[in-house]
Amino acid sequence: MYEILSLIDRFGPGIVFAGTFFEGEVFAIIGGFLAYRGSYPIELMAGLAFVGSFCGDLAVFLFSRYFSDSRWVVRWKKKPKFAKALRLVDRFQAYFVIVNRYVYGLRMPGLIALGLSSITVPRFLILNFIGAGIWAGLFTTIGYVFGYSITSVFLRLEQMEHGVMIGLAILLGLLGLFFAWQQGGSVVRDKLFSRGRDDDDGEALEAVRSQAPTAKREPKD
Repeated sequence: MYEILSLIDRFGPGIVFAGTFFEGEVFAIIGGFLAYRGSYPIELMAGLAFVGSFCGDLAVFLFSRYFSDSRWVVRWKKKPKFAKALRLVDRFQAYFVIVNRYVYGLRMPGLIALGLSSITVPRFLILNFIGAGIWAGLFTTIGYVFGYSITSVFLRLEQMEHGVMIGLAILLGLLGLFFAWQQGGSVVRDKLFSRGRDDDDGEALEAVRSQAPTAKREPKD
């Protein structure tokens, strides 16, 4: 577990920026956690989360605006979530730019719907700037405030690590035996079943022979 923490500490800024560019909340919280550990200033982590979120949303918006005929956009337009996002954009265009990143599963279809809507690029830039700033500050603060709890989880996982490894080894061994029985054991089962069938067939044949009437011989003249 300490190896994982050291990797996060080492590549923290890149992880936070790339994660918030492509995904979202989890990586902003990681940034706050790194600030709690003292690895980086919280202003840096919040700034990286803001830039990553702002640039990621802007990239999807501009791509769907100027490349609306691309296969990627067309595939998203066929999904049910896109229709839901489009209805929300039509009703709450300005507010949706800000709250879209908080709605699970609607960030990508929502941004594509915004790109295909009538909202202007300057207006989207302003609203996206406000939304990304609020979002980055909120989730980075959550990671910082609950940094102690996250650290406790890592320590508990460290204590459970040996037991988990033993359990995994036993599980893998049982799975190996199961698959070995499925493969090699089928031969043994076939032999046992075939032997049982031969014995049953022999007993049935003897029973039939014992019950069959013996033919009487005709006396010769």
